[in-house]
Amino acid sequence: MSAVLRHRVVRHGLFWAAMLAFSLIIQLPAHWGNGARMYVSGLFFNQLPASMLATYPLLYWLLPRLMRQPLAFMLLLAAWVATCALLTVLTVIWFDFVVTPGLLHDRPVPEFHHGSYWRLNFTFFITVLTAGIAVTVKITREWEAQRRQRQRLRQERLRTELQLLKAQLQPAFLFGTLRSLHRLTAAKAAESPGAVLHLAELLRYMLYESPHDSVPLADEVAMMQRYVALEQLRLGRRVEVSLNFSGALEDYVIEPLLLLPFLENALRHGTAPALECAWISLDLVVRHHRLELKVINSHMPGAAGCTEGPGLRRVRQRLEHHYAGRYRLQVLPEPDTFLIILHLPLAARAQLAPGRLQSTAAAATLQPQLP
Repeated sequence: MSAVLRHRVVRHGLFWAAMLAFSLIIQLPAHWGNGARMYVSGLFFNQLPASMLATYPLLYWLLPRLMRQPLAFMLLLAAWVATCALLTVLTVIWFDFVVTPGLLHDRPVPEFHHGSYWRLNFTFFITVLTAGIAVTVKITREWEAQRRQRQRLRQERLRTELQLLKAQLQPAFLFGTLRSLHRLTAAKAAESPGAVLHLAELLRYMLYESPHDSVPLADEVAMMQRYVALEQLRLGRRVEVSLNFSGALEDYVIEPLLLLPFLENALRHGTAPALECAWISLDLVVRHHRLELKVINSHMPGAAGCTEGPGLRRVRQRLEHHYAGRYRLQVLPEPDTFLIILHLPLAARAQLAPGRLQSTAAAATLQPQLP
């Protein structure tokens, strides 16, 4: 017998045991109050067979037609009730005239059936009650199973959407760094080997870290520093870049590639050749399980880049997925500056899987060996 079947048999056995116990308990007040005889043997040889014969067809044949054929279901339900009435009468007669004298060697007890056998009896009401409870339990279990299924599908859909958003972010970084590397190699600049190292580490981070749900905040900060170093090789001293990080960066984790787009946006729109004094400032502060990020850059008055573009909208979507109702993102365009302020809750690094901590440390030791 399979584990699933054994589990179902045990579950059904417990249900019928509970119903028998309930039928005994409701007889106790009359038994203790006026000495009424307990209806015990009839529970096993009359009520239990009648309840089973009425309940299982309702659960596994009639109930599945509820949603598909509502009108037919009502007609079948009425027929089921009439059949239950006839069934319980027949089981009572069988118990009184076959089981009681032949098996139990006793005589029938008419007071249990309130007179005529062809009237609705105690067994009928208990049978309908038992079937109703069984249906309620089954509907509740199926509703809970469907709820878990919907939740699982919703989580899978969100995970797919997030992977798509990450995939949309990665090409922007890749193409930008490749353009920078092309300019340096074309000019045979001495900084080309360093640019290759920075690019290799950026690619490693995008390929191996971004698929995870979270990465150490220190790793995300390191990638931002590498990205700026790579861009400064291209921009030279024409653009002043200020990066300030404070707080316990090593103690927290964050969604990968979540902060880099803000820096990439500033470098894209704040370093136009027409700007005489181009500058970018980034301040990241971590305190009390919260992150505050401020990114401000210069731009030409009236430039098209002073509004929220597709890149920032994608980041906002990711924030909604992971931090809905718990973050605050402000995009403040001014005539000659563009300011972004992000407030974000942080999870402790202890919540990162041990294997992820080891892989992160291993990646850090392998960095000097990159080609």
